[in-house]
Amino acid sequence: MAESNELDQLRRRFGEDMRRGIGELANLGYDATLFRGMVAALGAVEAARRLALAPVPSYGLWRLKELGQLSSSVEMWVLLPWYEPLFGPEVRRQAEDKLRSLDVAMPDELDALIRRLRNA
Repeated sequence: MAESNELDQLRRRFGEDMRRGIGELANLGYDATLFRGMVAALGAVEAARRLALAPVPSYGLWRLKELGQLSSSVEMWVLLPWYEPLFGPEVRRQAEDKLRSLDVAMPDELDALIRRLRNA
């Protein structure tokens, strides 16, 4: 029972992080309309799972690359260690593969994001 409650809290936290990220991206001039709709329809965890497992990088991921904001991508956040219980190994592998395909220096970029978030 406690484990289920912890997962529910983790799902809520991930959803809050995704909604906050959408707002931050809007301030940079990128309105993540499709992702916002997916989150509203499916929930943040399922939306992230589907994006990570999609066979090709999404438009949003390419747009974040153009903006130099791949650390704000769903794929990067799926890899955060505190969200590991929400995503299976295949989802995490696919997310990392997509980031590598866009020339993200993994795991250095992930480590930098973790340090930034822990110091925030």
